Amino acid sequence: MSKNSPSTKNVSILIPAYGAADKLAVCLRSLREHAPGDCHVFVLDDGTPDSSISRCCTENAFANLTYLRSDENRGFVVTCNWGWSEVAPRGQDILLLNSDTKVTAGFLEEMLRVLYLHERHGTVCPRSNNATIYSVPIDIAGITPEESFRIWREISSDLPDYTVMPTAVGFCMLIKAAVLDRFGLFDEVYSPGYNEENDFVCRINRYGFSAVAANHAFVFHYENSSFGARRRALEQRNGDILRTRYPEYERAVTEYFQYSLDPVERFAVLRRHKSRPAILYDLFHLSNSHSGTSEFSLNLLREIHTLMAEECDVVIGLSEKGRFFAPELNGYTLYEDRPGGEMLFDLAFKPCQIFTWAEFRRMARLSPRVALTLQDIIAVRCNYLTSVDRKTIFSKTVELSDKVFTISSYTHSDFEAFFIQDFEAQVIHHGSNVGLTAAEFLPGEHILLMGNSYAHKGVNDALPHLLEFGPIAVLGGEPPDEALPTHVKWHTSGTLSRMRIRELFSKARLLVYPSHYEGYGLPIIDALSLGKPVVALDTEVNRELKSALSDTAEFVLVHSFEELPGIIPALLEKNGSGENRPAGMRDWKQVAEEYVAAFRKLLKQPPDARKLRARHDFVRVMESSRHP
Repeated sequence: MSKNSPSTKNVSILIPAYGAADKLAVCLRSLREHAPGDCHVFVLDDGTPDSSISRCCTENAFANLTYLRSDENRGFVVTCNWGWSEVAPRGQDILLLNSDTKVTAGFLEEMLRVLYLHERHGTVCPRSNNATIYSVPIDIAGITPEESFRIWREISSDLPDYTVMPTAVGFCMLIKAAVLDRFGLFDEVYSPGYNEENDFVCRINRYGFSAVAANHAFVFHYENSSFGARRRALEQRNGDILRTRYPEYERAVTEYFQYSLDPVERFAVLRRHKSRPAILYDLFHLSNSHSGTSEFSLNLLREIHTLMAEECDVVIGLSEKGRFFAPELNGYTLYEDRPGGEMLFDLAFKPCQIFTWAEFRRMARLSPRVALTLQDIIAVRCNYLTSVDRKTIFSKTVELSDKVFTISSYTHSDFEAFFIQDFEAQVIHHGSNVGLTAAEFLPGEHILLMGNSYAHKGVNDALPHLLEFGPIAVLGGEPPDEALPTHVKWHTSGTLSRMRIRELFSKARLLVYPSHYEGYGLPIIDALSLGKPVVALDTEVNRELKSALSDTAEFVLVHSFEELPGIIPALLEKNGSGENRPAGMRDWKQVAEEYVAAFRKLLKQPPDARKLRARHDFVRVMESSRHP
């Protein structure tokens, strides 16, 4: 840190002015109120053809205000150079201040403090409502200056004292005297204006000096469109000069937005006054087949959408491969995340664990709050399913999410045991919407053996112990090569519609659910909701489920499949002909109410800046590693 003790007494404020006396009056009144009394203010009248600027200075005079006039209009660049070289006392720090600005309390003291925090801080600009990359929020479209100031006040405590920037903005630019003495001010090749400050920063940066933002200082900028019809031509000509001299400029600006923009700033635009927050319900993971994950995701979505319809916009993130479910999403607002059409959301929620870095990057990019539901970790428990990358993804995304739900206490403890990693989670058990109408309670026709192609689902292990009974409907992976008995009907998992699966449940005499590993067996509670007996393995998660269902006698746990022949006959006598949904069964609305309460709490609180920054820092490291 610098050993210099900065003093506002050593600052000269230079205000180039040409016409627009009404704006200058606002600027001077704000300086009279907020500028330190020991600094000197110089109004540099750039040849205004009338006396409006002179009168404005007389009418708004205060101590240490000096008015000077050029006999000709020389333009912004030359006027600034004149003010520095001939007007301001030598050895002074210079603050270039546009006449269409309004300063706020403590602005100069904070800018000066930041300027002298380190020798390599060459120039400092404050935050503003209208100052390109120094604007708060960065996307100012449709936001009033007053709202920009309010948003800055809300986020400033979450921002560091300063941020190293790729360039400066000349509307309010404090420059260190030592830097001016060594490198001068603006190159007059850019006269009358545009890109002169970018050239200045690029020039001093090649010698190791930086432009920085004083994040805790704010100056309003009521931009007056200068140069009229010449503006576009000047921007083009001067831009060409800048890019030829400093090809690194555009790369530095691009990389600032890609890697260095503080996420607190990026998402500040979401703090604007609006009637409805937006939630991204992330279903980008859905593929063209049914699964327990899709069943949970869609059941929960339906109820959350209904519960929150009056207070927020629930937008469904869906990829092309998920269009398989489009008929079930008719009437919802869909978002495809295509280039050029990016939206920002107040909350991004994925109703399952995150399997790829691309999924996580997208959630982090689209929202300052990230939540997920951890269903299970079988994809890392089984070595034939996992990879080093997947283990890291599971661990890191849980660590960096703002809110984690689990579908059972078992899932929570399983994750902590596997990764030796404690984390906070809210356990919300599944519900079921089957068994709500009398038409669903049908006499049983078959034993339903349910799973999928994964080994842990146990379908192929359990089937031999059921063959003496029949008929049997199997929902599993691809059917075995050998011929099946005629009383066994095989259905390949993922290919049946939800209505067909529901029909298999309604016509079941009992459900055999032989899975060795579950996060929370959704088919079990669907079957029990229809009054169907259920047989499952005696595992910790099934004991948790059984306890949650008040230890129903219709739910039988076995230690091995060899026990099946001994218990199946008694269960078949019940014929799966229950007539009423058992008391105490949760439905999806009750489940959704718990999620919605958590969402409301998240949305009510400002984003967690520490978590947000950690998440984005991690994503940026991954992104930058792709560009060696």
